[in-house]
Amino acid sequence: MSVGDAYSATGVAWRNGPERVYQRLADLLVGASPVPLAGQLVVDVGAGTGAASRAISRAGGRPIALDLAAGMLAVDRATRPPAVVADARRLPLATGSCTAVVAAFSFNHVPDPARALVDAARVVGPGGVVLASAYATQDTHPVKAAVDRAATEAGWAPDPWIQDVKARSIPVLATVEGARAVCAAAGLLADVRQIDVPFPELDPDDLVTWRLGMAQVAPFVATLPAPDRARLHDRALELLGPDPELLVRRMIVLTVTT
Repeated sequence: MSVGDAYSATGVAWRNGPERVYQRLADLLVGASPVPLAGQLVVDVGAGTGAASRAISRAGGRPIALDLAAGMLAVDRATRPPAVVADARRLPLATGSCTAVVAAFSFNHVPDPARALVDAARVVGPGGVVLASAYATQDTHPVKAAVDRAATEAGWAPDPWIQDVKARSIPVLATVEGARAVCAAAGLLADVRQIDVPFPELDPDDLVTWRLGMAQVAPFVATLPAPDRARLHDRALELLGPDPELLVRRMIVLTVTT
């Protein structure tokens, strides 16, 4: 299974779990734009189930959604903006055709994020902005190990694509220094910083639902009979414990003005 296939098979599970976490992160990313987005055409690269597109719309922008995974774009299709299946490194848009590109946790799936940044900057007109977020090195929580162990006990084994992404792609943008180096390699001047975002409202059940909806495990979970899915969820809760530490998502944010 490829990364695109995995995310395509994850759409509904993502909407029901991870989206609750990623919506807030997308809102913060879009809210950090130094360029007003109201009335402007904004490209949502790696749009998934639409978190950043909704944030763009709330800011008054006109989003266009792009994603490699057609199954992600198909979720709630009737209520979402125009969408195109596309690779983040080869955007099907004319040079200077939009005011902003938003890439919420998508470039960290690309083995050569400098190429994706170059193409994002290409499609943004003068005075526009590229906003991108990526997982920080310290973005950890015990629920990740709990869900992985429970899923492994149920017969899950990680596909090569997630092992490759974790080994080759995610680390490249996972620190402020590394992200700055990528921007420099792309010939772009960027403001790069780490933002820590707490989620005090999420209880253990919410945390497990978040992780079970991630693309590396959700397609496997979907193959299980309902009783087995419930047992997997309960086992992850047992491993996590009733009083886990506060979830704090740590993300690297890149702001490139053109």
